[in-house]
Amino acid sequence: MTTTGPQFRTDVLTGQQVIVAPQRSQRPSAHLPDPLLNQLLDPFAEGHEHETPGERFAIRTEDSVPNGPGWMLRVVPNRYPTVVSVSMPIPTEDVTCNPTFFPARPACGEHDVVIECPDGRGRMIALSCEEIHQTLTAWRTRMQQLMQSSSICSVAIFRNEGFSAGASLAHCHSQIIATKELMPLDLARHQRAAFHRSATGRDIVQDLWDAERAQKIRLIRETLYFGVCCPFASRMSWQIRFMPKQVQPVSFADASDAILQDLAALLKSALMALEKNLAGPFSFNLTLSHPRIDEPAAFSWYLDLLPRTGRIAGWELLTNVDIVTLTPETAAKNVGEVWD
Repeated sequence: MTTTGPQFRTDVLTGQQVIVAPQRSQRPSAHLPDPLLNQLLDPFAEGHEHETPGERFAIRTEDSVPNGPGWMLRVVPNRYPTVVSVSMPIPTEDVTCNPTFFPARPACGEHDVVIECPDGRGRMIALSCEEIHQTLTAWRTRMQQLMQSSSICSVAIFRNEGFSAGASLAHCHSQIIATKELMPLDLARHQRAAFHRSATGRDIVQDLWDAERAQKIRLIRETLYFGVCCPFASRMSWQIRFMPKQVQPVSFADASDAILQDLAALLKSALMALEKNLAGPFSFNLTLSHPRIDEPAAFSWYLDLLPRTGRIAGWELLTNVDIVTLTPETAAKNVGEVWD
């Protein structure tokens, strides 16, 4: 399938629209290199454990002690959290004085940083498959822990790499934010998936994968556990989605070691293939979309890799509709041709 001009597309999982407009890629300076992040100040490096809050989970050598050297991976509370810890007292005073026009409420939850390696490496592609597997294992462990809390409704797991992706430190790390309420896209996914399941008796994510597999034009790879494609309504050029197949658990907390090992290898291959296509390092976001954890899961989790090769501007801010300058069909073809 090719498009002859700009085309509106809708993501069936969220209802969000995008415009696929490949002609926009011909603009001058459509892709600019990122400035380098400061690598001199590194509170995440081994030997600097005192610069972070105490660890909530770690993968360590047997002879090491918590919050000291000898670790391969650490999960610690974010020193600059997005949400107030659920264990802290919540202010009760009304700071708005007019809730009709100025509604506000405390943002409660937990905010973790997953420090993915003890040295100063700053790119996921530099991690081994085993180290990426350790990161995924840490995500799963914290998901399991957070699911034990009756006050947590939703868990968001993401990774920002590079300036354009919002990273403030170069050291390899990802983040986990658990909240007491659903965010707008979480709610949209849940409602659309619940409606689909009610109407068909099936999982919308699995049905979407079956449709991509049948159409083939955005399909990149398929393994025992995953389907890999460029989504039809990609939010960004070169977006890659990893979708667990029907036989897999709907909750990331239940993913087996074999599933995580397969995903780690696929992530490594995807990053290498994208770097070949983009002629060098690039910024990206990695996002894990997950069903709400306070109710039976309405859909299967999935992982998106979103290269940040462009910038948002006035149109996106005004409409909440992203502009994609490379068709997902072309991206899938180009990535598949150099996939190792």
